Amino acid sequence: MNTYRVGVYYEEGTVLRIYADSPEQAKAKAQEILDDSVQAEYPDECKSKIVHRDTGVTDVQEIE
Repeated sequence: MNTYRVGVYYEEGTVLRIYADSPEQAKAKAQEILDDSVQAEYPDECKSKIVHRDTGVTDVQEIE
């Protein structure tokens, strides 16, 4: 059996509940979570190496 290195792209959208004093602080906290989080988990035998990752905060709405 041959071994192949296969590039994949994984993008995920979700909504986070963030406690903050302002929309700007909520956005900054959300971005920090994105920067510190792993997007996907692959089996060990895949020996994955992240070569590209898109993150960003798209919207901030206050919850009443």
